[in-house]
Amino acid sequence: MAVDKLKLLMGRSITITTEEGSVVVNQPKISEIVDMGEDAYSKVCLPFLMTTEAIFGGMENEEELIEEFNIFDLFFVEVKDGIGLLDNIFGGNSLDILTLALSYFLDTDNIKILRNRQKIIVDDSYLIDSDEFENLRKVIQDIVGREDVEIEKPPKNMSKRQKDIWNKLQKGRKRKAEKEALYLQDMINYTAFGGEAYIPLDHIDNMTYYQFQNAYKSVMGKDAFKMGMSYKLSQKFEVKDEIKHWSDSLKIGK
Repeated sequence: MAVDKLKLLMGRSITITTEEGSVVVNQPKISEIVDMGEDAYSKVCLPFLMTTEAIFGGMENEEELIEEFNIFDLFFVEVKDGIGLLDNIFGGNSLDILTLALSYFLDTDNIKILRNRQKIIVDDSYLIDSDEFENLRKVIQDIVGREDVEIEKPPKNMSKRQKDIWNKLQKGRKRKAEKEALYLQDMINYTAFGGEAYIPLDHIDNMTYYQFQNAYKSVMGKDAFKMGMSYKLSQKFEVKDEIKHWSDSLKIGK
């Protein structure tokens, strides 16, 4: 399903209609995300970002597993009684977390899990199977401005020494990413104070996440353009000169 970008920009809810029924996907506002916390928000987004490639990547038979399973089906797979295959990845009962995520984005508590049939019914009419889940997850990805989780796969046929080196490099990259992580409070601060005109925080509070992300990209994009043009127009500028971006002084951090 292609999401209407005009509706996204203007903060409208998105309706998904199937033969069995329809459901409304709400756009979260910044105020909601602030109140629930960025970590909790990321947790309800994750079920719609995870892929079989991320789950099985690096395994010897990854191609066969990726071909055999759909990500939706894996929420119903148990490795032993009461323990789901995806529980470790989601940090808890993965099917419960999926239910919580559906309840949040679809704004309903009327969710029935059909474990044996591996299907979910929302509001007694909207049936989610593996195909419909793929449709739903793409809609939610557009709403939250995120894409499928990507995990770097280790090269195949590495020696033990090569694998040790690769693992050390991955740990170093992870530390670097954590140090340079950009949090929602940083993005809000940049958007409010970094543009040509101040955007009041209460205005940002009332934006949908999509609207806010658009505002943030606009502020950063215009600034990058102005900076790039100033480099081109300056006869004295030398590449070796170090110029710190204004975002360095505005970054709040965690």
